[in-house]
Amino acid sequence: MSLRDELVQLTKELVAIPSVSDDAVQRRVVIDFIAAYCQRLPGVHIERYESRGFPMLVAAFDTERAKDLILNAHVDVVPARPEQWQAVERDGRLYGRGTQDMKAASAAMLVLLKALAEAGKQPNVSWQFVTDEEIGGDDGTGYLLRQGYTGQLFVAGEPTDLHIVNRAKGILWVTVTMNGIPAHGSRPWDGDNPIIPLATGLRKLLERYPIPAEPVWRTTVTPAAIHGGDAQNRVPVDCLLKLDIRRVPDEEQGAIMYFVEQCFPGATVQTPHDGSCLNTDSSAPALQRLVSSISAEMGQPARFRDEHFGSDARYYSQAGTAAVCFGPRGAGLHSHEEWVEIESILTFYHVLERLVTGS
Repeated sequence: MSLRDELVQLTKELVAIPSVSDDAVQRRVVIDFIAAYCQRLPGVHIERYESRGFPMLVAAFDTERAKDLILNAHVDVVPARPEQWQAVERDGRLYGRGTQDMKAASAAMLVLLKALAEAGKQPNVSWQFVTDEEIGGDDGTGYLLRQGYTGQLFVAGEPTDLHIVNRAKGILWVTVTMNGIPAHGSRPWDGDNPIIPLATGLRKLLERYPIPAEPVWRTTVTPAAIHGGDAQNRVPVDCLLKLDIRRVPDEEQGAIMYFVEQCFPGATVQTPHDGSCLNTDSSAPALQRLVSSISAEMGQPARFRDEHFGSDARYYSQAGTAAVCFGPRGAGLHSHEEWVEIESILTFYHVLERLVTGS
């Protein structure tokens, strides 16, 4: 079987496992599949872990947790249409749920592990496979970091069109609850309507963080949901606003939260979820190994770019490790038409091969 066919076939097999993040059964099925694959490889040692029901696996050629390089892949996905669980090859692309994000990259990492094992090469590298990236990552990559799995360089195979993503925005989910005094809708003076101060505060917040019309590298605030009122003829008891804030590394979370609280005096402001920024210096010494591998394989300088979504790379970046995202080309992230370019899976594989072997 050619390398191309092997990568496509393994990607198809991974896609066929509907490992949606909130499906405990299929999360275990996909890790069982990867474990069985690794157990057939000579000299490969695997460790399995579980945190709050989320299974994960680390593969390496020894039991040491400190490595020169960590290759990280998440094999959980978002929900899909039934037909998306069967990957289809068309026009040089592979369509299906998780092809781009990120089971093709996972397949490439596994095939590389197999090639190294069969060749008797045992680099100082670990492979991490986790199942909770789509819902935060704390019980996968975050857990492994806390267990002492460290590296000089961390590479998450997220879809980046073969660019290096060394900076990504942090995540800040905020809820604002404004209480009111209910009254009959015909007698608003008898009550205190919470919608009005909430709307006023939201307008003030968006004056500072206006909704951009195109990609922009600055902090953004997206009003994601508003809930309030239970009858059309009644002043509401309360009103709830949900905000999705994506912050750039140069803006501190504390300063953002202080301004949010100033916009909504008297409200209860909570942060049910937050995630740090990815912020790795493009000149970091450990990162130059990847830069050189990309340049050698692609015949052109490696390209860096900023990204707006979060990833598990942020955990290692926050811990001081040179951490980046780097993965194949594709499109349709989380959509009905998700796809990955097959040729770019091959390129991704060969870049990692150079990175791991130093060739």
